[in-house]
Amino acid sequence: MVPLEIDSKLPTKCDEDSTKSDRALVEAEPEKQNGKEVLEQAPCSLTVQEADSREWDAFLARTPGGAYQQTGSWAIAKWMEGLRSRRFTIKDGDVVLGGAQLLYRPLPLLGAFAYVPLGPVLASDDPEVANLAVATLHRIAREHKISYLAVQAPRRGQAFARKLQSEGFSPAFLDFAPNASVIIDLADNLDLILSRMRKTTRYDIRASQRRGITIRDGGPQDLDAIHGLLLATARRQLFSTLGKKYLCDIWQQFSRCEHIMIFIAEFEGQPVSAALMMAFGDTVTYWRGGWSGEHGGRYPNEALQWAAIQWARSQGYRYYDFGGIPRALAKSGLAGDSIRSPGQHSVGFYKLGFGGQIELFPESLLYVYNPTLRRIWSAVSKRELEQPFLRKILPRLRNPKGILPRRLFRQLAK
Repeated sequence: MVPLEIDSKLPTKCDEDSTKSDRALVEAEPEKQNGKEVLEQAPCSLTVQEADSREWDAFLARTPGGAYQQTGSWAIAKWMEGLRSRRFTIKDGDVVLGGAQLLYRPLPLLGAFAYVPLGPVLASDDPEVANLAVATLHRIAREHKISYLAVQAPRRGQAFARKLQSEGFSPAFLDFAPNASVIIDLADNLDLILSRMRKTTRYDIRASQRRGITIRDGGPQDLDAIHGLLLATARRQLFSTLGKKYLCDIWQQFSRCEHIMIFIAEFEGQPVSAALMMAFGDTVTYWRGGWSGEHGGRYPNEALQWAAIQWARSQGYRYYDFGGIPRALAKSGLAGDSIRSPGQHSVGFYKLGFGGQIELFPESLLYVYNPTLRRIWSAVSKRELEQPFLRKILPRLRNPKGILPRRLFRQLAK
């Protein structure tokens, strides 16, 4: 099969002045202005320091499990949404062995809520490093009067998640980030990747080329059109989407380091659908997508995904992550259940059609600092799967208004 013709150039550097972003990082982390200050001396020569943003991002990029949600660019984008951040590294001499970036925001009358998205990231199996990471998170929580600390360990961080549960963390029941996904290993050649796809998906990819769909990469000049496609999708599927300002902030931050890519599918020169990809470390992740709802029979969305897969492989990335599927659907697939129709998981069913490997990621865990509330939450979480009554009321408990404001929940989750 002939690959789609796409321009594989990297995203254009942002032309806007970066002064605001650099100032944002300092203001978001006032404790970090003396970045090399040693915060804590641990046994075995380990030290904890406020992390330098560039050093931390470089560590993330070369370490398995490092994700864009832990980068300084993500912290700045969240700062523009009203969130603050703290970032620390654990070192043995000059060698970074691990660390984490924590996002937090005060809550009216409730202290503050903090979240560690896909962290801590650890490059060492030394249990002392893991112990020090947990201790540092708790110390930062005390400094900022944090009442609730949610942690979602990174991909393949199940051992760390079990450690957290052994130390008083309980299931959070708050979906801040995907906890299951479909991942393609780009070490395989394109023909093999195609052969693993669902037959109908392969047909749709080929048909898109015959029926006039073209793919191009986009830039800041396309953000208005992309936002319109996101809004059209949100209206059809009855969910909220990204604000235009937030979309621009994300582009500004991640394009500076060439960690974001836009693909646009067009028919006769008009945008039909678009996909935004985060490219970081060894993985390209499908972050957001929008479709006008038109020309579905020309399969623009399948063409977009195939173009992104080809681009990711051509740029030397190892994995292509479809950005999440429902955990229940992932468990069914891993159990060998036959999934023949989309049912209530139409988007997940669509992603499974590309033939990647299903993976379960660690779920978010919550530590409640009030001892009484912690015991109550722990008891509720343990019974969640056992009691039908609790299964009915937990959606209300999980509702962000029950623990944190809805607006804050959306800011953390998007």
